[in-house]
Amino acid sequence: MEASLGIQMDEPMAFSPQRDRFQAEGSLKKNEQNFKLAGVKKDIEKLYEAVPQLSNVFKIEDKIGEGTFSSVYLATAQLQVGPEEKIALKHLIPTSHPIRIAAELQCLTVAGGQDNVMGVKYCFRKNDHVVIAMPYLEHESFLDILNSLSFQEVREYMLNLFKALKRIHQFGIVHRDVKPSNFLYNRRLKKYALVDFGLAQGTHDTKIELLKFVQSEAQQERCSQNKSHIITGNKIPLSGPVPKELDQQSTTKASVKRPYTNAQIQIKQGKDGKEGSVGLSVQRSVFGERNFNIHSSISHESPAVKLMKQSKTVDVLSRKLATKKKAISTKVMNSAVMRKTASSCPASLTCDCYATDKVCSICLSRLT
Repeated sequence: MEASLGIQMDEPMAFSPQRDRFQAEGSLKKNEQNFKLAGVKKDIEKLYEAVPQLSNVFKIEDKIGEGTFSSVYLATAQLQVGPEEKIALKHLIPTSHPIRIAAELQCLTVAGGQDNVMGVKYCFRKNDHVVIAMPYLEHESFLDILNSLSFQEVREYMLNLFKALKRIHQFGIVHRDVKPSNFLYNRRLKKYALVDFGLAQGTHDTKIELLKFVQSEAQQERCSQNKSHIITGNKIPLSGPVPKELDQQSTTKASVKRPYTNAQIQIKQGKDGKEGSVGLSVQRSVFGERNFNIHSSISHESPAVKLMKQSKTVDVLSRKLATKKKAISTKVMNSAVMRKTASSCPASLTCDCYATDKVCSICLSRLT
């Protein structure tokens, strides 16, 4: 009929779940990319506001990396003469310590620029915001090329990594964060670069002066953590020598205010009756109960008296244990008697609570 009238009808569209799924995934990825681009654009604007002098030198194009302590941006140097040069801008977070930032810069300037170690071109600072400008090395993600690397490529990769490590070790630099994302690799140009010296520390003979300050600060932090062990309220390290005045004060305080302490100072008297060496005896604490082994810091009891006290303590504990065992056995016996009584009740007995609102003893004694 439609043909006779000269009307051409469209063919019905075939339903394709796979095509609809691809379209949905494509729209989702597009939305994610738009959201990511909006976030990157906002971060670039914030960086321009934090360090305004960057806008006079660089045109920031993209955000190519983000870590715990820094973010990396790809920029183009706006040079008046010559071709445009790509630069990697590393923006350090404002909470980084100034000595740590300066030490990272010194590592890049002294040891960087050769033997596969990243160098530095410029550095910008505005208040507590620091931006380090470095040459940009276009590189592949290591996870993307991991399965396609040949044996020879792996050998070359490791050889160039060892070259970079040998270079920084000559200056007494310990990188402390060597990983594929910090050793950039350009597969096409066969170029490599060791980056990110934010966690670097120096050896005892390091040539990087600022790393000595970083190392001394780390030692001070460790020492302050070790001082958490205190002696009778006074902050005295257990490993070091105890001053005589502080020793006398701590013993008097322990005898007057704290007759029971976890850490005790025992003063050994010499032959002439004067104070001699100082010894420490740390008692082990008992969780949940009082420690009966802890006594006064200055004790004049004889060994016999101590032995009697210990025996009394053992007797008290044994009596408590015996009482607890007796109570448990009584409970077990009572439960057994109840089970026996219930099982002995004949099932043929008729109850007295049928059609009433009560439960008789016969029904209570039955198991089922």
